[in-house]
Amino acid sequence: MRRVRRSKTPALDAARQKRRALSRGRLIAEALKLIDKRGAAAVSMRALADAVGVTPMALYNHFSSKRDLLAAVADHVIGTAEFDGKRADWRDQVRHCFNVIRSLCLRHPGLPGLLEQDGAVPASAFTPMEVTLRALKQAGFDELSSLRTYFLLINFTLGQASYQTRGPIVGLEPSEKIRTERIARKGHPPAERSELPSNWDFDSSFAFGISLVVSGVEAAVAGRGKRRVLIGTDEGHA
Repeated sequence: MRRVRRSKTPALDAARQKRRALSRGRLIAEALKLIDKRGAAAVSMRALADAVGVTPMALYNHFSSKRDLLAAVADHVIGTAEFDGKRADWRDQVRHCFNVIRSLCLRHPGLPGLLEQDGAVPASAFTPMEVTLRALKQAGFDELSSLRTYFLLINFTLGQASYQTRGPIVGLEPSEKIRTERIARKGHPPAERSELPSNWDFDSSFAFGISLVVSGVEAAVAGRGKRRVLIGTDEGHA
């Protein structure tokens, strides 16, 4: 009967089993947990290796670098999202697109910081831009105005989601302490009088902000059309 050779190093066998159990999907999921907890800047290949119980070298079978890892995580979060709501009206399309982005950021607080990392932005991250530019073209905006509007919307969305998950920036919220110690009787009466609700409605605030931008687009397009009519009328009288 053939004898089965047993390893004299159980720890080595355990390490090998952990390496075999690794998969790209599992590593992406674990990295995403770390990013949401610590932020993308604080995540390293060693930190991820420690989280899954392997050596950092084991990760290089799946990712060529930290940049490659971060890009894979970002694509995992963004790549399957449905930014195109197939809405007939451009206003509804814009609202749908940025509500999806906000939902992703609320679900994964580390996403805004992840997208700021060098080399971490995947091609899928430009899908919301494509959706928005198509919608604004339908509204009657030119390319430059559409790009400016997109960046306004994406910065507002990421900032609002970050504020909601992180909390207010200390020193910029006119609380009683700040009013008393820093701005009271300093020539800022509106800020001194302002009182934020105890339970801030982030959903309503976000919808309000998007509506302001949409209304601004409508007004800009209508104003441009009116100017064309006036110019045409002046030329007719000339």
